[in-house]
Amino acid sequence: MSMVASMTRLETFARLHEARLGDVHGLWGLSERLPGGVGGEHPIWQTLLQAEDAHVHVATECQLVVGAVVIWHHKGADVARLAWLGVEASTRRRGIGRLLLETGIARADLAGAAVVTAHVPGDAADLQAFLADSGFLSGKGGEFRLPLVAS
Repeated sequence: MSMVASMTRLETFARLHEARLGDVHGLWGLSERLPGGVGGEHPIWQTLLQAEDAHVHVATECQLVVGAVVIWHHKGADVARLAWLGVEASTRRRGIGRLLLETGIARADLAGAAVVTAHVPGDAADLQAFLADSGFLSGKGGEFRLPLVAS
């Protein structure tokens, strides 16, 4: 086997599921490895998974957590909030973030939300561009809004 062939990273397809308590360790590891993760703000995963208004979806490859999305939506509310979206650096640019985002948005839409909002820090230019490419409208102070089309 050539050196190039032995160094080639095998790609798999991500699988999505609603997060469960068994995912907490993997979710914590994911949030630690992302920018701002070490010593930064972390979701309290176990609490989120037990919260009625939090919708958490996980992307896995080979049973390893490679991404997650958290959408907050209070039952009957018009507004849902994209609270957290993260994808492992080594698996980016393969559609996992988009799949997670679209799944979270669809969940909010099914639950009756008319708009999804997000607050993005000013230093997160990649995330801002990603949300804009996904149809979110940019507002003041890092606020983004995605009006959901009534079906």
